[in-house]
Amino acid sequence: MKPVEVVKASYEAMLDRGDLEAFLAFFAEDGVLLEADSLPYGGRHVGVDAIRTALLRVVETFSAFSFKPDVFTTADEWVIAYGTFSVTVRSTGKSVSFPLAEATRVVDGKIKLINPVYSDTAAILEALK
Repeated sequence: MKPVEVVKASYEAMLDRGDLEAFLAFFAEDGVLLEADSLPYGGRHVGVDAIRTALLRVVETFSAFSFKPDVFTTADEWVIAYGTFSVTVRSTGKSVSFPLAEATRVVDGKIKLINPVYSDTAAILEALK
């Protein structure tokens, strides 16, 4: 699979089907998920088990979340998806939506790095109140 195909298939697993384990199967064992430190699931999560734990925190935090990419661009092993990120906070019922870019590095058919670049983490933090 080309890197963009890996990314699209991983999104389909997690975002369309809600299949966390199928999503995690796309990661290299030493894969990394970088999340904004200010978020409840923030930090550098290394390895499939740590990524699973972080994503379970996402599911605990939000009753609904989606990422709808409008554009995929690639350069060698890098894929950047740009689109709209939307969440509903489980504890408050508040929803926010804003642009998001997600940079993913795919090596030998496995995700080595996902780094979401949020345009407005403050909106999420406000919705958590």
